[in-house]
Amino acid sequence: MKGEMNSNLLKRIPIDFDGSSYEISLGRGIIGETGAMLAQKTKNRQVLVLYDAFLEKTIQSKLVSGLKAAGFEVFEHALPGGKINKNINEALKIFGVLESNDFSRDSTLIAVGGGVVGDLGGFVASTYLRGINLVQVPTTLMAMLDSSIGGKVAVNFRKTINAIGNYYHPVMNIIDLDFVTTLPFRDYKAGLAEAIKCAIISDRGFFDYLRDNTGQVMARSDEHLLNVLSRSIGIKVDHVKGDVKEGGKRLKLNYGHTLGHAIEISTENGQGETFRHGEGVAIGIMAAAYIARAYLKQAEDIYLAQNDILKSYELPVLVESARIGFDRAELIEECLKNVNKDKKRKDNRIRLVLSQAIGQSSVYPDVPFALIQEAFDHIIKE
Repeated sequence: MKGEMNSNLLKRIPIDFDGSSYEISLGRGIIGETGAMLAQKTKNRQVLVLYDAFLEKTIQSKLVSGLKAAGFEVFEHALPGGKINKNINEALKIFGVLESNDFSRDSTLIAVGGGVVGDLGGFVASTYLRGINLVQVPTTLMAMLDSSIGGKVAVNFRKTINAIGNYYHPVMNIIDLDFVTTLPFRDYKAGLAEAIKCAIISDRGFFDYLRDNTGQVMARSDEHLLNVLSRSIGIKVDHVKGDVKEGGKRLKLNYGHTLGHAIEISTENGQGETFRHGEGVAIGIMAAAYIARAYLKQAEDIYLAQNDILKSYELPVLVESARIGFDRAELIEECLKNVNKDKKRKDNRIRLVLSQAIGQSSVYPDVPFALIQEAFDHIIKE
């Protein structure tokens, strides 16, 4: 807020992506300050709060009350959690709320939740009236480190992840560490896969920090949370700046994602997801490490360093197909089909990010498909 520093605000990170400038605010208990901060960004007082239904009590007691105190007319739309709801039908429901309440281009949508809510809300904000104000309030570590930053907004279509999307930046991003403290441990660990990925692709020092401070990071101390968030966000910003639409260096952020996405989508069942996104990324990292070891003729220690750090953070490094209810051969075949649908495909070739060493990576446009098949064969066990 202008002229004063909220005692709960621990850090501000200025962002400038191709002329879209805003701040990421990190702190404890700052979700209640969203209304006061937003009042400085727009004179329009209409706000739609899109949120994960699981968070309803927190939304009502802190965010909505703060918005009303700042003079906003607040509309609410709860979304059931889960990837299954990141679809065009849910987007149409939100469009309906905006249209029926006469939202204008200078009104605001606040997306409060994990990557599903952030991506869906961002997609709606980017397309309604060709773009209304967007505020991201990520509530999972993965969303804080990754999906809420960089402007990628989208919905899934059938079995293609992020098939219908856009690039659109928020006017504010509010990261409240209170959400991290109450995050289920499995989801917290899954988010750390994104931090580990950032270290592998571009920062050996950060990798060493994560390796040497495993206990403190897992304990979620404020000092270590801020370090992990700040450095991971810095790495993401460095890769996105000047390349918002993924023509070059931003592609490196997809390390582990191409094969990880295929595993995620291929292992979904009638009850929903088998692997969290971060868990899929962790497995995808090891698949990429396997390919790099063969394709780049690497020493074993690069592969083992990635394997060891993922294990130290209790993240999966392989798939046990029988344990999760899948036939191994059929699962491998399904993963290969889904790799071929990956949106990072270009000229009918799969572009893969490989790490030459810890802290160094490049995009390889012509990795033999046989090696991708070998990688799935390696990480998918009976």
